[in-house]
Amino acid sequence: MNDRSSARVTESAFTFAEVANHLQITPETLRQWNQRFGQFLVTDVTIDEPRYSSIDVAALITVQKLLESGYDDQAVSEQLTPKRLEITKAETVTLTPQQRHLLREEASALLPHVVSDLLSTIANSQQTVLNSQSTMREIVGVVVQDNFNLKDENRKLRDRMLEMERTQAEYQRREETRKERMEGRMRALENTVGALQQQVLQLVQIQRQKRRGWFS
Repeated sequence: MNDRSSARVTESAFTFAEVANHLQITPETLRQWNQRFGQFLVTDVTIDEPRYSSIDVAALITVQKLLESGYDDQAVSEQLTPKRLEITKAETVTLTPQQRHLLREEASALLPHVVSDLLSTIANSQQTVLNSQSTMREIVGVVVQDNFNLKDENRKLRDRMLEMERTQAEYQRREETRKERMEGRMRALENTVGALQQQVLQLVQIQRQKRRGWFS
């Protein structure tokens, strides 16, 4: 591949919409990134229809990865500054066609590495989500098991309460039966005592009559 063909591959321009679609962000987000990190892009993003180079796309992917990792704008700038200085320095030096070719190949090589890092980050995030889902499933399993255990304990408690109610009912029945028997015995005893009293009175009358007969 000659220098001109290499330059077309490396410096192929991407439209605003293509970059936003490639990064899977909204156009408004890309405009904000242009304002916040435009100084680190080779392309002039202040124009209405900027066209991004491969180096710009690689830089924006790096920005996206750093922001998703929790970096603030200053930390992102610190990460991008060395690369931007190298690019600026290279632009201010007169290079031979061979040196330009090597520089462009090196710049083009940034994109696969950044994409690889991004995919690795996505994979790690997905693994974290899977681990979280596994943990949630374990928690749900524990809750369900506790619920089953609680239902079983409630069933046992209800059975014990029913057993106590049956025992109490049986005790009350026995007490009523015993009370009825005692009352029956008391009535029989009262009748017996009444009969004995009648017999005693009769005996007393007989004795009195005998005594009157003796003295008459």
